[in-house]
Amino acid sequence: MADTDSTDRTLSIRLMLIGGFVGIFAPIFGFLGGTMVGVDQTVGGLEPLFVWLFVGMIVGMLGVAVGILGALRWVKGKHHLD
Repeated sequence: MADTDSTDRTLSIRLMLIGGFVGIFAPIFGFLGGTMVGVDQTVGGLEPLFVWLFVGMIVGMLGVAVGILGALRWVKGKHHLD
């Protein structure tokens, strides 16, 4: 039983860390990708900076959702840092 608790705890921590990193860095990489593409091109009548930043925000929101699921899993399992 202790082995499943430790693997569940490590999975919860990993989900929180991965979700946090993706939530922070995805919009930054979206902005960076949009500025690298250039402003003279349009995608369906939209600026590339907007498209890339919007995609980065969507990926970032998914990352935050994964982090929240990891935190909920941590609380549900009653894991503590003891």
